[in-house]
Amino acid sequence: MSNSVYVAWQCPESRGWHVVGRLQEHRSGYAFNYTKGVNEAKNFNPFSGMLELDKIYISEELFPLFKNRLLSSRRPEYPFFIKWLGLNNDNASPMEVLARSGGIRATDQLQVFKKIDPDENGKVEVYFFVHGIKHFSESAENRVNSLRKGDELRLLPDPQNKHDNYAIAVSAMNPMELIGYCPRFLNKDISLMLNDPLGAIKVTVEQLSEDAPTNYKLLCKLTGEASDITLNAIKSNAAYMPIIE
Repeated sequence: MSNSVYVAWQCPESRGWHVVGRLQEHRSGYAFNYTKGVNEAKNFNPFSGMLELDKIYISEELFPLFKNRLLSSRRPEYPFFIKWLGLNNDNASPMEVLARSGGIRATDQLQVFKKIDPDENGKVEVYFFVHGIKHFSESAENRVNSLRKGDELRLLPDPQNKHDNYAIAVSAMNPMELIGYCPRFLNKDISLMLNDPLGAIKVTVEQLSEDAPTNYKLLCKLTGEASDITLNAIKSNAAYMPIIE
């Protein structure tokens, strides 16, 4: 049994994001290996202590690269932080905290996330924070603050977005109002599901934290299913495939 999260790296020159690694949690510890996404990531340098791209790294404890991205439970703000992530002391495992929070540090261009991973029945469930709320109007921010758990949201492709051709906007319903964007790491897979005539996606508000920083304010839950063709396309994305198993 294993639990996986992926690492995305932002190229300083192009500002584009690339999937470059996979972290797995096993019963005996952790494993990290680079993915084929590094082939598209120009000027990417391997992480400290993990210099060989074609090697699997094993550790009984969480690697420093990821451990240093976790907020210490001794910090006074820790209970608030975990609450913003929609977690509690029972389910706030290091992997879940990394996946929900993104493991973001101001000193580098890395982000950790969980990919869309259909189960054996072809069903999907993933949580994400709405991005870019602060870049919308005051009206949109007020609309966000009026949302409640269970409210349904709508996803709208934004192919004219100059920063990401796969960008997907998030809209409140009744009446519709744009309030932010999906995380870019999920956009390609969500686009495949949105374009699948046999597929179905539902996005609802999981949690609104008015006291949280904007990037942790609106937590959403995406559920859905898709045809075998779409699911195979999601599973076969080369960027997520390890260089070596």
